[in-house]
Amino acid sequence: MLEILSYDFFRNALIAGLLVSLISGTLGSLVVLRREPNITHSIANILFLWIVVSFFFSGNYYVYGIVSAALWVLLIYSLEKYTATSRESSKEILGQIGLAGWIFCVGFLWNIQLDIFNFLFGNILFVEMLNIYLLAWLLWAWIILFSLYGKKLIRSTLSPEITKSQWVRVDIVQLWYLLYLALFIALSLKIFWVLLLWAFLVLPGNIAKNIGRSFYGVCRISTLLSAISVFLWLYLSYFFDTSAGASIVLVLWALFFWSIFLKPHS
Repeated sequence: MLEILSYDFFRNALIAGLLVSLISGTLGSLVVLRREPNITHSIANILFLWIVVSFFFSGNYYVYGIVSAALWVLLIYSLEKYTATSRESSKEILGQIGLAGWIFCVGFLWNIQLDIFNFLFGNILFVEMLNIYLLAWLLWAWIILFSLYGKKLIRSTLSPEITKSQWVRVDIVQLWYLLYLALFIALSLKIFWVLLLWAFLVLPGNIAKNIGRSFYGVCRISTLLSAISVFLWLYLSYFFDTSAGASIVLVLWALFFWSIFLKPHS
């Protein structure tokens, strides 16, 4: 089984998957606790529109992706703060705009539709060193941000009203959380397709919530499950010639149903 590590594509895929799992363990737990599982699709739809725009202008996807992620967060923040639109409605509105926009625009770029489909379905087996460097930078950024603002973010997630009464700017804390989440999806989308990102952000957190007894316990279990899923996913897809993305989603679903039976019932 170790001989497969001699292949560059497999090592790169393994490193990228582990980096994503280290980030998504805590980040996904927050997404689950905040009850925002659909946020991944909303951000991804907006990013797809900018992917098409970057192809049209022959621009760098990462530049367009980072800019579009920042714009999405500012729009969500502005709609929620200055209008009567709720965050759930704002996410759905912007997500549908992005979906309609990229479907409309892709018709004008028929000659590069294959490249767009690579973004749509991801391509874990063709991970470049640039992708690994960006994910490593993102992991360090998450460690720094969470060490500085993690407690405030946890309190604002679990008890936003009480946190506000303690003179904490909950809106600012949630703003940087949304910005980081959008950047994480933007930099991971080229490797991990939408369903796989959703699985990484939602399923391990829900599994860990069934068996964990504290927030940090949930984060540790979620991270461990994500890392184990990466190993199982890549080895299963290699030795049994199955779809890499589909393999990990099925593994996580199996673990989720297994966790239901382990959940203590009162």
